[in-house]
Amino acid sequence: MIKTSLFNLLLRGSTLVSRFVLLMFLARYLTPEDLGIWGLMNVTIVMSLYFLGLDFYVFNTRELLANDDKQRVVLIRDQFVFHGLMYMIVLPILLGVFVFQFIAWKYIGWFYLILVLEHLSQEASRLLTTLFRPVQANLVLFFRSGAWIYAVVATAYLKEDLRGLQTIWTGWAIGVTISIVVAIYILRFLPWSEIKNRPVNWEWIKTGTAIALPFLMATMSMVGIQCIDRYFIQYFWGEAEVGFYTFYANIANVIFVFIFTGINMILYPKIIEAFQKGLFDTYRALMRKMSIGVVGGIVILSVLAALLINPLLLILDRQEYTQYSHIFYILLVSVAFLTVSYIPHYALFVRKKDKAIVGSSIAALCMAVMANFILVPIYGLTGAAYSAVASMATMFLAKLIMALRQNQPEVNKVKQASRPVEL
Repeated sequence: MIKTSLFNLLLRGSTLVSRFVLLMFLARYLTPEDLGIWGLMNVTIVMSLYFLGLDFYVFNTRELLANDDKQRVVLIRDQFVFHGLMYMIVLPILLGVFVFQFIAWKYIGWFYLILVLEHLSQEASRLLTTLFRPVQANLVLFFRSGAWIYAVVATAYLKEDLRGLQTIWTGWAIGVTISIVVAIYILRFLPWSEIKNRPVNWEWIKTGTAIALPFLMATMSMVGIQCIDRYFIQYFWGEAEVGFYTFYANIANVIFVFIFTGINMILYPKIIEAFQKGLFDTYRALMRKMSIGVVGGIVILSVLAALLINPLLLILDRQEYTQYSHIFYILLVSVAFLTVSYIPHYALFVRKKDKAIVGSSIAALCMAVMANFILVPIYGLTGAAYSAVASMATMFLAKLIMALRQNQPEVNKVKQASRPVEL
């Protein structure tokens, strides 16, 4: 586990460093309005990905883990048939993003291109994770979200006329395309010839859709919690304020990504397997290991982040960002609640306590909407940060209370599986 975790952290760390480099580049050389547009484009694509995927992978993760490779290729084929149908439904609906002016019409081409490429790459990465290949999954993620940034930033740094969002969109599209090619190459080990004479199982797709929908509600609620504050800030304060908030929120979120990659992403397949096989002592031991790692990681990384933010602002040398530095410490608290909430989340999910997960996520989203509606118009970015804390704390406490009621494994239940969680 240690070697795999370290290599995963190296890959994910390289990705995070590149995202950090991009964030610093945008903040240093572009206007706060441009950073705000990039932030809105980013969160809108993230939210739209869930409508395209409809969380179907949640259902298929369980199916893939219960079958051999010959059946797995058929399941993967049928999943992407489902996604093709969703493209025909969802992509036209997303025109509302531009009709209601969340994003300017001039970015519509980049939005659709990057959205589709991001979704294909995301699903490929999820498949690799489910097939117990977390290192390869992070390699795909590195090309999708990291490698292209170094080339773009270096080029734009040397040529001032390329310092703009068009350069960012171009590099993003190229990077995601490369990640898809890499994923296809890695997945070549599967027996794809099996799908030639196997018809699409429409009944299976229908069943998977019905099962996945409740998880879409939970996922969309969770994503909404993390994104809705940007739209409130844009509406009441403008795109420049979104840029300031995006800067600090993205840095704070590094803590969650590091912990999920180095701990959760390694342990969750083993937790699934242990619970499925009725190895409840192993299951409890793995959950304890995850809990200790998550809590310890939160403490260590939060302290480091708090110590390093001021030197980082000195390097940035932009006074307009420094005036909002206090919201970073508030956002650290919200990220801590978000990160630790996945411990009771896994305990609930392996027991198929889906309603508890959905209910806690919806409760947190309601808290986020209410808190942002009350606090953002008055307190601006500070109000948005406190709203994030309130919503994440609500989600954590709701899941924890419900998980404590389910502290004994249900031996006679049907075998279950957990799922990976995406940001």
